[in-house]
Amino acid sequence: KTAYEIRPRDWSSDVCSSDLNELITQVGPGTPTGELFRQYWFPFLISSELPEPDCAPTRMKLLGEDLIAWRNTDGTVGMMQNACPHRGASMFFGRNEENGLRCVYHGWKFDTEGQCVDMPNEPAESNFKHKIHATAYPCVERNGIVWLYMGPRTMPPALPDLESTMLPADRYETTIVNYLRECNYMQALEGDIDTVHSNFLHDGAVDFATLTPGTGDYYRRKTQAPKFVATDTDYGTLYGAQVPADEGTSYWRLASFLFPF
Repeated sequence: KTAYEIRPRDWSSDVCSSDLNELITQVGPGTPTGELFRQYWFPFLISSELPEPDCAPTRMKLLGEDLIAWRNTDGTVGMMQNACPHRGASMFFGRNEENGLRCVYHGWKFDTEGQCVDMPNEPAESNFKHKIHATAYPCVERNGIVWLYMGPRTMPPALPDLESTMLPADRYETTIVNYLRECNYMQALEGDIDTVHSNFLHDGAVDFATLTPGTGDYYRRKTQAPKFVATDTDYGTLYGAQVPADEGTSYWRLASFLFPF
């Protein structure tokens, strides 16, 4: 294991170029960071957002792609491109029925693998439906979260064996929340791993005299310039921010970062 101190950045060097900013922040198809992210499974939906088989689909944009998620008649979750391959109609308005999502424009129906399984506007003897395939991505559901793989591998990598996703139903309690941040993912990441800004942004208006000695809020406000240390782990990176606490002790704020999220 490697532990290393995080030192102040040398802002005199011109490393914040527009090219570097573009490289890191753009995640659409064909971008370097977007292609990297597509190598991993990632959580994208709460199971309750698709409450039952054949319920209404939901639409979303992931890594720059407009997509539709739906729960199949057999209970599995499907994810496919928003635009029907026929005339580009939105599959968000499709009819979720009998193990497939049917476009409302001409009735073309697709299974969870993106294969067209019914084409009612073609003669019965036609085999054209077998030639039509929509972009679709595999989904896996664990403990209230649906995971998605958008990468190029025919056989996706193993889903991360995170403890919270592996426990049986009677062994865990969970509250899963999702919310919209109107910013780039990198801005959200910077905020999540920044343990200093809360002292000023979230707690700056709180009178220090009202804080209870011995609490985290008290120590963080008492010393607002923590020492940062990071260490590599088997699952990613663990970092800590240290400030003095009571005599001979320190107060630590710890957080984990599991790549790429």
